[in-house]
Amino acid sequence: MNRQWAPLAKNILALVALVICAVPHYPACAQMGSGGSRETQNTNDDALTRLNLEFRSVYQQAKERCSQETLPLIMVMGDHMFLIDRNLRQQVDIIPALYTRLKVVDHVPLALFLLLDRQCGNALDEKTSRELDKIKEMVSQARPTLATLGLDTTTLNRQYQLVDLSLSFLERVQSQKKVSRAHLISFCRELEPLLMKNVDQAVAAELKIVDDTVRRWREKLGAERFKQLTVVIVSGHMPREKHTCFQYFCKALHVKKEGLRIVYSEGIEEEAAARDLVGTHVLDASIGETFFKEQLRMHRDLLSDGAAKYLSAHPPLRREKD
Repeated sequence: MNRQWAPLAKNILALVALVICAVPHYPACAQMGSGGSRETQNTNDDALTRLNLEFRSVYQQAKERCSQETLPLIMVMGDHMFLIDRNLRQQVDIIPALYTRLKVVDHVPLALFLLLDRQCGNALDEKTSRELDKIKEMVSQARPTLATLGLDTTTLNRQYQLVDLSLSFLERVQSQKKVSRAHLISFCRELEPLLMKNVDQAVAAELKIVDDTVRRWREKLGAERFKQLTVVIVSGHMPREKHTCFQYFCKALHVKKEGLRIVYSEGIEEEAAARDLVGTHVLDASIGETFFKEQLRMHRDLLSDGAAKYLSAHPPLRREKD
């Protein structure tokens, strides 16, 4: 059993004891449908409610212990990565200036798409025209600054291409006061290779910082402590699939999916909430291993197997005669 899970055996036994204590009351509840008094039913329901509340309290306490004991911990949150271990806490910014600069340039054609997507085939409305004027002015002012960013020649020329093609497209739309769907799609597809070269270069710059940092932290922790490392990645819903740092840590820690050493925390913005989720993963892995001989059993809906059986026997929306 994992060293993080061994202390949880007592908690699991306590939960089992609570359930066993409830068993004598269950048949009485089951009989309420065949003549039991409402007063007796309410009494039994209240007892079950108190029992469930006690379970929640025991579970919460166990989870809090797990979240505090799961160390060392690397947390990736926004532009930062943290190492937390006992009295140690270090923070590193993992998004370099190059990443941000390339992203801003990529956002120029994306902004044009967002403004024009719902305008295709129609005359530009006044609001959209004003927004296009604003974008044109800002891009024109920003273009000369590209030469001051210290970019290599190939990267700099690619930024000029993206900016100039965007300005040319924008001016044509302004001149015609409308845009066709075909023209908008053609513009976006033409820029796609340039956009993705920026993306590839940006993520390479980010991952180099991540890897250099993790190498230093591995040396600081030592081989044995590093083997006990847990990682929590805090990000949004859309990047979850093949998240950059998730891919990195899967390779670095030699794991194939989320659940044991790597946790993805979706839609959480506070460190305490992210660590609480780590506690849930560790505790549920212990429950899954102890009860079901499967560490990740609680990492999917406990009702899922029963649901599959029911839906197989009772296909949704099928008529009785079918």
